[in-house]
Amino acid sequence: MPRDAVRDSGTRSRGRPSVIDADRIAETAIALWRERGFRTTGWKDIAEATGVSVRTLIRHFGSRAEIPWTGVEAAAARLEASLETVTSDIPTGEALRRAIVSSVTHSEQIYRAAPGWLEVVASEPELMVVAPRAYAPWAGAIARFIALRNPSAPAAISHALAAAYQAAAFAALADWASAGAVGAPDLAVDRTLRWLDVHGSVTDDGSTPRIQEEPE
Repeated sequence: MPRDAVRDSGTRSRGRPSVIDADRIAETAIALWRERGFRTTGWKDIAEATGVSVRTLIRHFGSRAEIPWTGVEAAAARLEASLETVTSDIPTGEALRRAIVSSVTHSEQIYRAAPGWLEVVASEPELMVVAPRAYAPWAGAIARFIALRNPSAPAAISHALAAAYQAAAFAALADWASAGAVGAPDLAVDRTLRWLDVHGSVTDDGSTPRIQEEPE
């Protein structure tokens, strides 16, 4: 999850692209917000705590509310890679569960920062507003996979099911974090996703529901 990065002191040469450790900045920002509050902690405070200039922080994140969601892009990439390895003989619901579970990171940071992250995000509506946009690539990968497996399914169905899987995975990680981040996060997600499945479809005219039989 952490990315290779160098410290930006704000004195780099003009035109040279900055490289930062977004995960470290997110962890630092969350610690500050827990201590001082989100609304009373500005860019300058985060810059002083991280050693990254305000200008660079704004260039990379756009807004402070984007900072906590920095790891979602990498999670979406891991998910897409996992989905590409799933064989066609595995039922859709099981394939999604396996791919999602295998994409959950085991980095030390998630164990260290998850409880604080949950506390801050859950208490700040401004941060939660960003969640749908942040998770769009992740949910999009799920929707595309469902559509590929069920060509006759309306786009709304694929997106609705993707949203359900995203919400379930998020809830599982949130519960895991609130319980003290005990045990493996992927196992927490696996237990929750076992309650979900993609097993129904409709006829081409959209009228009569039918249930697909699970392969023996």
